[in-house]
Amino acid sequence: MFKKLAVVTMLSLGIGIFSGCGNEKPPAKSAADMPKSNIVTPGKVDITFNYGKQQGMSSNQFAVWIEDANGKYIKTLGVTKFVATKGYKTREQALVNWVKKAQRADLTDKQVEAITTATPSTGKQKYEWDCTDAKGNPVVAGEYSYVVEATRYMEDYDLFSGKILVGSKTVTSKAAIKVFGDAEKNKNMITDVSAEFIPHTNI
Repeated sequence: MFKKLAVVTMLSLGIGIFSGCGNEKPPAKSAADMPKSNIVTPGKVDITFNYGKQQGMSSNQFAVWIEDANGKYIKTLGVTKFVATKGYKTREQALVNWVKKAQRADLTDKQVEAITTATPSTGKQKYEWDCTDAKGNPVVAGEYSYVVEATRYMEDYDLFSGKILVGSKTVTSKAAIKVFGDAEKNKNMITDVSAEFIPHTNI
């Protein structure tokens, strides 16, 4: 009788243990772990500009990124490979704003690889922001800034910036430009920077 009772007790404990294991909930997944198709964002922003490849060295470097309404860095959409990989150390005058905003020195090789681009051929360029931050989390609706920095030659550069409203309606925006250094040197490297927000329902 005692042995039979002991066996029944052990079986009950075993069932309880396995039942408890089966009831454990898997850890919640972050947006970065989810398939991109399952992440719902407000929409997308297309940033376009004309690019003219310049002759000679110390030019043709640019970066495109997003900031919130307070100027806080959100995400890099693209940056030329030279500055992103080594030029930020060897040519400290190149893309000075992006290097500081994106905290380039703290980025991993994998993070850099995900945002770098080869210097393109002359023509219209387009960069798409999927309305997520650098970690893949969707941003909230509101006003954001898009920024394009262009190192034209040595310390000479242009800084384009514009505001775009992320919400429920399609809106467009044209960026303003601030010129630093020699305004004439390679002045046509990047021109006509603009953006368009397209809400998720229209994509």
